[in-house]
Amino acid sequence: MNGALMFGFSADALSEAVASLSTVEEVMKYLEPERWLLDMEDLYKPTWHILGKSFLHNKKSRGVDLNLLREEVRLYSCTPRNFSVSLREELKRTDAIFWPSCLLVKRCGGNCACCVLLLKHRSGGRGLQKSMSDVPLEHHEECACVCKDDWD
Repeated sequence: MNGALMFGFSADALSEAVASLSTVEEVMKYLEPERWLLDMEDLYKPTWHILGKSFLHNKKSRGVDLNLLREEVRLYSCTPRNFSVSLREELKRTDAIFWPSCLLVKRCGGNCACCVLLLKHRSGGRGLQKSMSDVPLEHHEECACVCKDDWD
């Protein structure tokens, strides 16, 4: 049976609701309102294969750091990140040689649970062509998830 249907929601509705939550605690409260505290306790119970030396020497009392989990979620969220861009492909030019041939530019990337990416960008950085003229490249300063219904 589909997990989303067990909750009485469609998969899209559940995905949209969970996407609005920002902490591990909120997700667990939403999915398991009766037992989320027990589940949180389980997160902190050490497992021998993830224990470090500091745990064995009693410097840590818990096995999992929720801040690491939050950081993991942040890494996969929709944010500007470095992408390697081929100038020849980006500018659709086959009549020129570029050096360097690729540049790192900030572009929106990552995941939006229920939404399409809305790009907010600046006209930023410049690349150089052999003739030493400036080549404008698109750089994104920030990204936002906007649900399809809100975008129309």
